[in-house]
Amino acid sequence: MCSKQGFTRSTLSQVLSACVINIINFAHGTALGWVSPFLPLLQSDESPLDTGPVTVDQGSWIGSILCLGSLAGAIVYGYLTEKIGVKKCILFTAIPNMTFWTMVYFANSVHQLYVARFLAGMAGGGIIVTFPLYIADISDSKIRGALGSLLAVSGNSGILLMYIVGDILSYRTVPVVMAFLPILFVILMSFIPETPQTLLKRRNLMEAERSLMFYRGVGPAEKKSVEFVQEFEQLQNFIFESKCQSNELAFADFTTGPARKGIFIGIFLMFLNQFCGVFAIQTYAVSIFAESGSTISPGASAIIMGGIQIVGTVSSFFLVDLAGRKLLLLVSTFGTGLGLSCLGSYSWLRYQGLNLDEYNWIPIGSLSLTVFLFCIGLCNIPFFVLPEILPAKICNAGNIISMISITIFSFITLKILPILIEMINLYGAVAIFASTCYLGLIVIALFIPETKGKNLIATEIA
Repeated sequence: MCSKQGFTRSTLSQVLSACVINIINFAHGTALGWVSPFLPLLQSDESPLDTGPVTVDQGSWIGSILCLGSLAGAIVYGYLTEKIGVKKCILFTAIPNMTFWTMVYFANSVHQLYVARFLAGMAGGGIIVTFPLYIADISDSKIRGALGSLLAVSGNSGILLMYIVGDILSYRTVPVVMAFLPILFVILMSFIPETPQTLLKRRNLMEAERSLMFYRGVGPAEKKSVEFVQEFEQLQNFIFESKCQSNELAFADFTTGPARKGIFIGIFLMFLNQFCGVFAIQTYAVSIFAESGSTISPGASAIIMGGIQIVGTVSSFFLVDLAGRKLLLLVSTFGTGLGLSCLGSYSWLRYQGLNLDEYNWIPIGSLSLTVFLFCIGLCNIPFFVLPEILPAKICNAGNIISMISITIFSFITLKILPILIEMINLYGAVAIFASTCYLGLIVIALFIPETKGKNLIATEIA
């Protein structure tokens, strides 16, 4: 029997490992949030660039080109995951993140910022491809959802930090401070072993056993429990049987019923994650609050919204393995659409000339509600639910397809949002996003299964 102490140490090892890898995701969150406080500065007459103030079109490229980098990163890191392993791929995401901050510090033209943002996107592409695989590999089914939620908690915490420091520190000081995060990440990652699955695929049985001992909280001098031995044998048989079946993917592997359904769900959840509009709103938060007519300063509004975002992601951390994935997705999607509808209605009434001075709290209130409800489900569940719905043989390939999809969707939303606001005003843009949420509500209810507590290995063996 697993002792209570052993289970606690197992949980602690997994949580600490997940926290370490999420340092780079936290750093990526600061890179995501960088646009919000500094794009208005770049567009002003006080722009720090030698090329002068950036235009609306250039600003939309600064915001959206990150997604093209994410697309490249998803492809590159997805390929490298099979070649060098999950841990090393996660470690290498520090390189483009560090390069982003270096280039921001030295950039003198908008084109240099394009390159910097592209590199920041590459780090993000690597993160969204490798992190769900890592969490699926190391975690117990009881806490897999909670560890998966750390992806959103750390990323959103990074965004909030950037909202705050961007309101306090100067343009050139911020990248100097933020560069310490990837350095810390690289140092701490040296203490984290490769996943047992990766080591078993290389036929390195001894290292794989040590790795599983680490992630299950079993000390080197301790006697291995019956449960541990059984888990390692089951994992070993699962990996070896999978390799014996076929090392090469065939088109037929993607045409089975479970594969088609899994890929459809993955792509649709990524579509919904982006076309609900919350990520784009976060990216341009300061500019959107200025456009909304709120009497609270745009910078303060963004910080308040970022704080609410953290509350939502932490709530998801505790709820996801209690309430289940599907229920949280339904509540989150409906709530996100409702919050956006409130913001759109306020914006439309204000555009019609109504005096809304008594209701100027609605922009920050509705967006805070939107972000909170987005974060309890729709923000993070699509990422770690993928390994739970995809057949094992196409899990990595299906994950890459979904990640490529989300980078394309995020590029579209980030590129068109500033243009939509100019063409059809804020209420028109928000109406499109809210409609997407209501469509997503129907699809989730009809097609997406509950995967809470699913045993990934046992299901495939069965």
